[in-house]
Amino acid sequence: MQQKDAMLPALCTPPGAKPLPFACTRFPALENAVPGAAKGQRVPGGEEVRLVFSHQTAVNTVALGEIGANCVSFSLYGEDANGQRQLLYQSDGIGRMLYCVFDTVQVCALVLTVRGEAGRAVHLRFLQAYCLHRGAKKDFRVTVYYPLDTGSNYFSSRTDDPDLLRDLDLITDVVLIGGVRFLKNGQLQYDEKTLTRELAALRQIIGGRPVRIWYCILNPPSTSGRGRLSNRDSVFAIRRHLGTLIENIVSFCEKYDFCGIDFDWEFPYLPHIWQLHGKLLVELKKALLPRGRLLSAAFAPWNIWLQPAAKESLDFVNVMAYDWPKNKRRYHAEFYSCHVFSAAYFLKKNFPKKKLLLGVPFYGNTCDRKKLAQRDYSGFDVRDAWQNTGVFDGRPYYFNSCAMIRSKAAYTRDFGFGGVMVWCGMGDRARASGLSLFEALKTGLDLSSD
Repeated sequence: MQQKDAMLPALCTPPGAKPLPFACTRFPALENAVPGAAKGQRVPGGEEVRLVFSHQTAVNTVALGEIGANCVSFSLYGEDANGQRQLLYQSDGIGRMLYCVFDTVQVCALVLTVRGEAGRAVHLRFLQAYCLHRGAKKDFRVTVYYPLDTGSNYFSSRTDDPDLLRDLDLITDVVLIGGVRFLKNGQLQYDEKTLTRELAALRQIIGGRPVRIWYCILNPPSTSGRGRLSNRDSVFAIRRHLGTLIENIVSFCEKYDFCGIDFDWEFPYLPHIWQLHGKLLVELKKALLPRGRLLSAAFAPWNIWLQPAAKESLDFVNVMAYDWPKNKRRYHAEFYSCHVFSAAYFLKKNFPKKKLLLGVPFYGNTCDRKKLAQRDYSGFDVRDAWQNTGVFDGRPYYFNSCAMIRSKAAYTRDFGFGGVMVWCGMGDRARASGLSLFEALKTGLDLSSD
């Protein structure tokens, strides 16, 4: 499912940014190509696209896109006055739009080489270069989910973990998930001992950092025993015990002093269930607001039937911009077909941009849709910052490389969204590995000097 061309300019050109002028003698059609252009330029495999600047120029971002999806690899180089080249970015595809972010370099030219599937030409739609000044942005959120199931000791076993301490220098919001459910009678079910111990450990680790803690409440479990949520019991609870449910949620939030409550209902599916979900959100917001507590929800980019009042009740929306393999290669978290598409979907549904936290995955998903499986990014053999694919037990997986996470983070910030969301904080590699996704996220937001 792709967005129409009319949407491309707003989603592919950073607001207020001016592209750097360049000459492209071999492929002149690319000199003035913009995201909405339909013509573009066919580039045979192995050919170099040279973007020549009139003088030495600072560059740190390149946006490009193709018509179709023939590109199976590309490399972008910076070239100095002596003809020396430096690799700036590479990936295993372009798609309708890719935002390539790298350290600022002074170059006289950019050189792009592409390789198409089965030797076919790559039809470039547009190519633009920028030098964007980022720096700290105080209202930008970095929200990270951490599963906290019964018996978990994740935080209590890591009170001196230097990587977790460093991660919390970047994270603004922690969302705990997995150990608390509401039941059909409106009561909450959770392991108080685990929650009390792990929450105390988390707060000890956070120390004086301005990190907010949320709890994501899940629906009643399905009797199928497959880890699914029960829509039937959820509907019953809201229809018959809404007042009790809201009272219990508010009491829970205040007892443990959470900054807010999050919901991850996967999935309401039908309009009447969405209506009840919206009713729960609206009434809960009324109860949380006087107590200074916030409300958010996690949604996927499909099948949302949420009434305006319910949308307004949410302080933030955690956009699950992954597990959406609507592209030629069935990759679950590509740049345009997932990240940009998800952003466009929620904007089209009239969610305010500042409320949207675009999700990035710290895990890989199989490309085989018949036998789905997920694996933490840390569980793959990763050799460099460009690698988006791996193999485990003989099966191919797709994940987001450091370069992809950096680009998604910068895109989210540059285009004015409220923040990024990570699922989940436990899947990263060690910071010292040089292949940490948290480090890539930090670099993409350019917070290294804070």
